[in-house]
Amino acid sequence: MRKKLAAACAALMIAVTVMGCAGKTPAASEDSNENEASVQEEEPEEEEPAALSEEEEQELYNLYIDLNNTMVGRLSSSLEKYFEYVDFQEEFTLLKGEDYFCYSLESTLDDLDRTDELVARKQEKSELDEAYTALSPVIRELIQALNEVQAYTDEDSFLEDDFAKGKELHAVVWKSCNEYEPLGTDFIEKLGTVASAQRAEDMEQMKEEGYEVTYALVSMISTAQEIQTAIYEQGIEDDSMMLQLDIEALRPLYEQYKEEVQTVLGYLANEEVLSNEGYPTQSAYYVTFEDAVENSEKELDEIFRKVEEQEEPGGYGIVNVFTVDGSIAGFNNKVSAMIDDYNRIISY
Repeated sequence: MRKKLAAACAALMIAVTVMGCAGKTPAASEDSNENEASVQEEEPEEEEPAALSEEEEQELYNLYIDLNNTMVGRLSSSLEKYFEYVDFQEEFTLLKGEDYFCYSLESTLDDLDRTDELVARKQEKSELDEAYTALSPVIRELIQALNEVQAYTDEDSFLEDDFAKGKELHAVVWKSCNEYEPLGTDFIEKLGTVASAQRAEDMEQMKEEGYEVTYALVSMISTAQEIQTAIYEQGIEDDSMMLQLDIEALRPLYEQYKEEVQTVLGYLANEEVLSNEGYPTQSAYYVTFEDAVENSEKELDEIFRKVEEQEEPGGYGIVNVFTVDGSIAGFNNKVSAMIDDYNRIISY
């Protein structure tokens, strides 16, 4: 029972596409009399969509988790990059010369198609399903616009039309971005509630079935996410506010996390134990996963030290899994990397 982790730490099962019971055309009915026989085709009755199978319910849940990851990951990065070059206002205004760009999210559209299909077939929709239904057309429009921006800027087409299309695309990005924010927040919050309940159930099952490594990994990442949440709930939104952090309130989670990191590092060094639980020890992602685990602890150590000494945030100015600068952004980066690499490891 290996687990896929997202921002909400959720279970992954291999998606199984179950071909529904496709409706067969009803047999033709025959009306005959003494003089002639006529065959009249009956109009096929519209059938109710087949209810989701257990495998499809799990697939839908995984798609929700993947969408959550895209929203807080690639989509967030794409919007940040776009508004790094374009002023955050309704009128299209460049901030840095004439060049600008963002990241594309092509594969996400295919996932949205499949998610829409599964949700439409659900006979009883949950609050999470309803939140997704409201979000879907808006996030689709936003992603399509960003994909067009990426293609437009990648080819330097703005040099040929004096940003005419860029202005049209900005109008779509601006509109859909503002609509997306409340709908996206609602979806993520509702998914978080569902995922928390799922996680508690999964953790209990791991214990019962003796999956020590998986339990340790999930526990560690869950604690890291609890630390992220605790920082956010203190009103600390970025590193400019880091020195206001109440580290004593965080200390119990901090100490717990340090213990869990050491437990996980011990398991990562034991190939036999990993193999016994079905982990693919040949996966190259173990290297970056281990770096992210070790350096996430170092980031927290540095954050606590800087807050205690009231040392202004600063360091390398580079946020990645290999460097440590004692910043909240650095810690968040390591946690995201751990989740991504763990997902890749179990999908190997």
